[in-house]
Amino acid sequence: MKVFLDTGAFLALADEDDDHHTAAKPVYAHLLQIQAQLFTSNFVLSETYTLIRVKVSHQAAVEFMKRLDQTGITALRVSEATEQTAKAIFIRYTDKDFSFVDCTSFALIDQHRLDHAFAFDSHFRQYRFKRNVVVLPQELA
Repeated sequence: MKVFLDTGAFLALADEDDDHHTAAKPVYAHLLQIQAQLFTSNFVLSETYTLIRVKVSHQAAVEFMKRLDQTGITALRVSEATEQTAKAIFIRYTDKDFSFVDCTSFALIDQHRLDHAFAFDSHFRQYRFKRNVVVLPQELA
């Protein structure tokens, strides 16, 4: 199983006060237990570091950065071609409030044929992936 981790999942794991913290911990433990291949992106990480710093603390963001290197999560890089695909997604979906980071995630998920997204963001459900398989945490159990 190949799973893309979104900012909301990372924030929920790092912030004990996050509304999704209780739900995120067993999902992440399950993904580790089944040895799922875990992916994210450099754009998601940038967003995550900033949110953890704002919502928790600078020290928590630094600790998250350091621990991430030990997790085995692969950070996919948003290339110029991926950005162009993300721009097309962003422009096309005028009825959605997708962030540009979301659009880069969608492009990477399609490009790398990932199976699932660990996300608390409804945008992952709204976007139609080519493989049409997107799983939010409650569905991984």
